[in-house]
Amino acid sequence: MSFLSLAFAIFAAITVATFHVVPARFRAPVLFAASLGFYALHGVGYFILLVAVTLGSWWTAILIGRPGPAARKTMLLAGAISALILLLCAFKLVGALAPSPRAAAAMQEEVVWRFVLPLGLSYYVFKLVSYLLEVYWENIPAQRNFVAVGLYAAFFPQIISGPIQRPGAFFDQLTRIGNVDPHDFATGLRLILFGFFKKVAIANRLGPAVAAIHSTPDAYSSLELLFGAYAFAIQLYADFSGLTDIALGLGRMFGIKGPQNFDLPFFACNLQQYWRRWHMSLTSWLADYLFTPLRMALRDYGQSGLAAAVFLNMVAVGVWHGFTGPYLAFGIFHGIALSASVLTLKSRDAYFKAHPGLASIRRIAAPLLTFHLVVLGMLLFRAESLAHVVRYLSSMAAGFAQGAIPPLRFELVDMPRKLLLGLLVLIVFMEAVHIAMRSTRWRGRFAAPPRVVRWAAYYGLILVTLAFSRTGEENFIYGQF
Repeated sequence: MSFLSLAFAIFAAITVATFHVVPARFRAPVLFAASLGFYALHGVGYFILLVAVTLGSWWTAILIGRPGPAARKTMLLAGAISALILLLCAFKLVGALAPSPRAAAAMQEEVVWRFVLPLGLSYYVFKLVSYLLEVYWENIPAQRNFVAVGLYAAFFPQIISGPIQRPGAFFDQLTRIGNVDPHDFATGLRLILFGFFKKVAIANRLGPAVAAIHSTPDAYSSLELLFGAYAFAIQLYADFSGLTDIALGLGRMFGIKGPQNFDLPFFACNLQQYWRRWHMSLTSWLADYLFTPLRMALRDYGQSGLAAAVFLNMVAVGVWHGFTGPYLAFGIFHGIALSASVLTLKSRDAYFKAHPGLASIRRIAAPLLTFHLVVLGMLLFRAESLAHVVRYLSSMAAGFAQGAIPPLRFELVDMPRKLLLGLLVLIVFMEAVHIAMRSTRWRGRFAAPPRVVRWAAYYGLILVTLAFSRTGEENFIYGQF
């Protein structure tokens, strides 16, 4: 059941209404039951898997939280986390071996069998791992109420593709779940509107052009191939951040604030900053539970140890998406680039400090260079194979080398270029509004616009979203992970 479907809209409306009508003590069980029902609609077998994994993690955490020898707790933790990670790896491996519909279509072959990864497996496994670790480290107590742990793992706004919320923050809000601030409810509606706009008006409009260009790069000019690379980066951002906005907005309507997941990533000045702004809940999770332990283990090796920790962390980011060559190459590419950036950052800062005249050039060049490195990495992220990436880049280079470059055929995106540019500018403005809303500093400097202006903007977004809506384009890119 896609977030964009009418069935989901009806389901969400009934759940929100029921949640706010029942007494406060029943709200968590109602939300848990709704989340289980939502998940069960995607497959009974995977529903049983979710319940079994959550039950096992819940009971293991209780055993870890009991007084007893540290060795026994360590063994319980190691066994539970190993089982969770092996489960995730097994499904990812099977998914990598299964032919995707896109690959089969490219080869003009019929898909004999199709494997569907359990909905949200990567997300609820990481959530449960963090819960077990936080209990083991005694940062939070083990929850004896299964509904609390079950809702944390299965919370339906977050289970499709996050964000990955930390257990402590979730359980703290669960104790106050009966108190939903009207301002939070209104903020939730606004986030949902923003998310639908990004997905429908931007991601879905760019999607067909991106698919056509990337599937047959030989049929397009170098300028169109360059556009296809840029367009996919924007499509992926609008698609994923739009999905995150919808998830965060739905959570707000139940009184649960999820973690921020994006913060103008394409304006980052270096790759370190980019990865602190893109898919922030995943990268911060890996930073706390993988990078930091690796860095501590390799601290005796100095800068080489730091580079190794950074590299392995980024490889983990790649294979988290899937056990395929392009995803591994995506992780390796960013591992090498990020390690080089980390190791040279101090010397670069010192150089520009000694040459202040070049600092203004750096402020412009650094974000541009970072953005193009990100776009190059996204070619690996989208590709069906490494050979496809080579073919795409060689076709682009060959066209530019010939000198004569045909103009970009804007009918590819089925909209005037001025309208497309206006929509992209609007996305940047919306993200700036997000930042201003979260920042105490900026909220204090600017007064909220009059109500008539705000509602005019909301109705304008609704009309634009409806005008660009199409059927048959309900899937989100990150829903596959």
